[in-house]
Amino acid sequence: MLALLLVNLLAGCREVDRITVQVNGVDAQVEVAATPDSRQLGLMYRQQLGDDEGLLMIFAEPKEVSLWMLNTPLPLDVGFFDQQGVLRSVLPMQPDGGERLYHSPPGTLYALEMKQGWFERNALQPGASLRLPYAITGE
Repeated sequence: MLALLLVNLLAGCREVDRITVQVNGVDAQVEVAATPDSRQLGLMYRQQLGDDEGLLMIFAEPKEVSLWMLNTPLPLDVGFFDQQGVLRSVLPMQPDGGERLYHSPPGTLYALEMKQGWFERNALQPGASLRLPYAITGE
């Protein structure tokens, strides 16, 4: 059973919750990572993402968080949002085997990882608002 799970993960096949979130009215289809294990796995081993697909990390409480690109072959952008859903910063992240850490501003509750260029393509800058379809809390 463990071997099958590992094969599915390496192949990019996962059983995940997907929701549609909006940032200033722009839809994004995202996987939800609300537990420590799912946040740690993130988008590892993913070989492709659609233009409007990504991952929403939800933390248990607002804080400064650090992310890395370990086993993540796709260049991504990450938007860090505060408790009110306000975009505080966007950072580009490059595949590097997890060598670099990407730090959020203090008070981050949500991290939205999207295909690189998504925030710029949609003119989403600090101050933009994240809207969830329903309340979701992190562990």
